[in-house]
Amino acid sequence: MKQRFGTIVALLMWASACAPADFGPPQVGDPGPEFQAVSLEDNQTVALADYAGQTILVNLWATWCAPCRIETPYLQSLYEENRDRGLMVVGVSVDSPSALDQVGGFLEEMGVTYDILLDPDMVSTDVFAAIGLPASFIIDAEGIVRFTRLGPIAEGDPAFLEVLEQTLN
Repeated sequence: MKQRFGTIVALLMWASACAPADFGPPQVGDPGPEFQAVSLEDNQTVALADYAGQTILVNLWATWCAPCRIETPYLQSLYEENRDRGLMVVGVSVDSPSALDQVGGFLEEMGVTYDILLDPDMVSTDVFAAIGLPASFIIDAEGIVRFTRLGPIAEGDPAFLEVLEQTLN
């Protein structure tokens, strides 16, 4: 029994030594992760760095995600209310390439006018270490992560709104 326990401890120590130090979602105060994907609007590659100087709300979502369907109208209203103050919402769809029609239908149904990036290989879920959808991150104008949420943002969430206000001022 002691030998088995020792083997397990040794394996855990070895595995933790091999794990990247930055594993996990970006934390508040970290630089925003490097990420790029293709824009739905013009089929051009867009990097998050292209939004430098603006507050960006990055939202990972999919058409098949029920909480995403609930959250999307709220994100659209936030965008409409705050775009003139420097807010850019960047929706990152992780739907498969065969679901492009569903993505378009979803966006039309929800009245989405903010930027949509297509990430069918789900690179964003690795970059942001999102273990589920939706996942949202506020990155300020200097490129620093100011808010993270794995799961939907509830309408009127005071912690979220406080950070949003701070980054827009």
